[in-house]
Amino acid sequence: MPITCIERVIVAVNDLDDACARWSKAGFGFASQRIRAVQFDVAHLHAGGIGIDLYDVKDELREKGVWKSALGRGGGIVAWKWGMDDLSGDGDLHPNIAHFDDGANFLPGVITAGVPVKSDLATRRADLDQLCGANQNTVDYLEHIVVMTPSLEEAIAAHEEIGLPCKRIREAGGGMRQAFFKLEQTVLEIVGPARGEPGVWGLAFMCKNIRRAVDLARENGLEATAPKSAIQGGKIARLVAPLDGVAIAYMEPA
Repeated sequence: MPITCIERVIVAVNDLDDACARWSKAGFGFASQRIRAVQFDVAHLHAGGIGIDLYDVKDELREKGVWKSALGRGGGIVAWKWGMDDLSGDGDLHPNIAHFDDGANFLPGVITAGVPVKSDLATRRADLDQLCGANQNTVDYLEHIVVMTPSLEEAIAAHEEIGLPCKRIREAGGGMRQAFFKLEQTVLEIVGPARGEPGVWGLAFMCKNIRRAVDLARENGLEATAPKSAIQGGKIARLVAPLDGVAIAYMEPA
């Protein structure tokens, strides 16, 4: 039952209406309907074949674990869901991916779960595009997700234990190192040792037209840096202020 992708990224927000307005200003399309439940309200957007859910959690859940930590700093990514080919017979699943449980997270500051993914990437992309509409910022897919962790060695071992091999390790300077994992189009970049609070730091989105992404953000009152050459080739730009605690970078391929 291999992990094939990151199916969904979950962002904790303090006010769902305000959060949707901010992400809309950045050019993301939203599903027309929200999920409303006893403990949370959710709004859906997407980056290619990966869903992004904004969660406004209620009552006692706001005081628990990573939710409390993220909301205390204005919001942030608290979780993602691994996409897996098959979840039948979950007695064979590693406990770190079997349940969406704040007490069973194997990366500090992050909770995870495994969910079944039957369709291929192209089908998931088409389904999410139909659900949420096209992104006006031309975001095509999630290029990488950056996580800060206190022990890089422990993080690498935990991921390899659930079947995700580390592709390479890079010295980042100042005693920091980066470990890279790849799932479909998305790189999971884990950096350690974290000097601050551990958890997911930000998202980098690949755009078809980075100039359009920057111009749209500026037109809507968000401050964005000018596109410049990226180390890995192509171009990169950033929103100066995070969106609900999420650092946002835009990229364009060479």
